[in-house]
Amino acid sequence: MVITPCGHSCDICPSYLGQSENKCPGCLDAKGAPWWGACKVFECVSTKEIQHCGTCSDFPCDMLIGHYDPDNPQGQRNAVLRAGILAYRTRHGDSKAHELIGKLRATSD
Repeated sequence: MVITPCGHSCDICPSYLGQSENKCPGCLDAKGAPWWGACKVFECVSTKEIQHCGTCSDFPCDMLIGHYDPDNPQGQRNAVLRAGILAYRTRHGDSKAHELIGKLRATSD
């Protein structure tokens, strides 16, 4: 499971899974430039030389909470959920964050 710096889980993304005409290797491998363009959140994390937004002194910031697809009816909700995942990841580590994402996925299916 890949968790991006903004808290998104690549393994639920159709582009990452090859289920879309747009292919994405994941934002880490794409160095913040997936098929849709340059990611400002990835650029910010890279500039600050931190692993993810949850470790930033400005967390949670407006850029992170505003980072979502406006055409997705759940976009804003997903951005807030990602911030919660990042807060949990910061305190409990990647392994526990992966477990949490798995639990959330199981309850949403």
